Amino acid sequence: MNQYLEFAIQLAEQLKGQTSTNPSVGAIIVKDNRIIGFGAHLKKGEAHAEIQALNMAGKEAEGATIYVSLEPCSHYGLTPPCSKAIIESGISRVEYAVKDGSLSKSGHDMLEEAGVEVIHSPSSRAEELYKEFFIQQKKKTPFVTLKISTSLDGKVATDFKESKWITCKAVKEDVLHLRSENDAIITGGGTVREDNPLLTSRKPNFKEPKRIVLSQQSSFDEDLQIFKDRDNPAIVVTNHPNFEIKDTQNIELYKSDLSNLENMLQLLYKLGYASVLVEAGPTLVSQFIEQDLADQLIIYQAPKVIGGQGKYQFYQTNDVYPLSKIKQFKFISTEIIDEDLKLILRK
Repeated sequence: MNQYLEFAIQLAEQLKGQTSTNPSVGAIIVKDNRIIGFGAHLKKGEAHAEIQALNMAGKEAEGATIYVSLEPCSHYGLTPPCSKAIIESGISRVEYAVKDGSLSKSGHDMLEEAGVEVIHSPSSRAEELYKEFFIQQKKKTPFVTLKISTSLDGKVATDFKESKWITCKAVKEDVLHLRSENDAIITGGGTVREDNPLLTSRKPNFKEPKRIVLSQQSSFDEDLQIFKDRDNPAIVVTNHPNFEIKDTQNIELYKSDLSNLENMLQLLYKLGYASVLVEAGPTLVSQFIEQDLADQLIIYQAPKVIGGQGKYQFYQTNDVYPLSKIKQFKFISTEIIDEDLKLILRK
């Protein structure tokens, strides 16, 4: 692959998670084997990568080549179409890595119709970068990852609720990084009441995701630390008609039917959350799996056998399904973290 296109993809990778429901994109403008402009989409509603690169290149863009990680857009949204700006700049050639199937009109066609040479150079690296974006664009819900820390026999706790700590310290560090890669963390009201978690990334160079708590009860106790951050309110999504926010709690309140979690996810997408990490107990994790809302599972598995009656098995159902109708995932990757195993699976 062309080195300049690789550079554009690298720029997009570095900004993944900053652009809300928009894709992260990188662009490089080259003329006479010299980079004269580059840019990246930093935030939803702000200038796209191509526009930033064109602004840097100025009049020198005429006759140059622009390399873009994703097919330039052709529609008016929060910003004008990038394909139109490329045409007006006098750019003579466009090379991009991934076709944007979410476009109603192809940016590729729009550019070619204006006489610009357009090359699609497929990249598996870039395809992986945009996989989540295309899923959430199609469903109009965030990309959902379930994070599960479990024993070898699928338990997240003993029958007496002992769960600290099943997995090793190195896994905890990996989870902090995983949190920072997502726009929001979803947990259940029961987990908040039982464990009193902060659910932060705790690292100065890591992005802090929005914390979202689902609750069917009417309130939370005042001493729960997740609601005490005055600078970063937690979201509570509830179906209770009379939910009470206490004076000491920093809460943004939304109502949704929690029996159908897709409604809640559609709400979060409208609020601008493109990727969510679910860190919760077996009840909520099982609901996401049962309702076919889990796009990805990340399972941290310790080589320990807990036994017992399995009250805290991470996936539980009231019904017993025949093997022909069970939920099916495929392995994407495996990694050994210290003494534990990290499994990534997708539908």
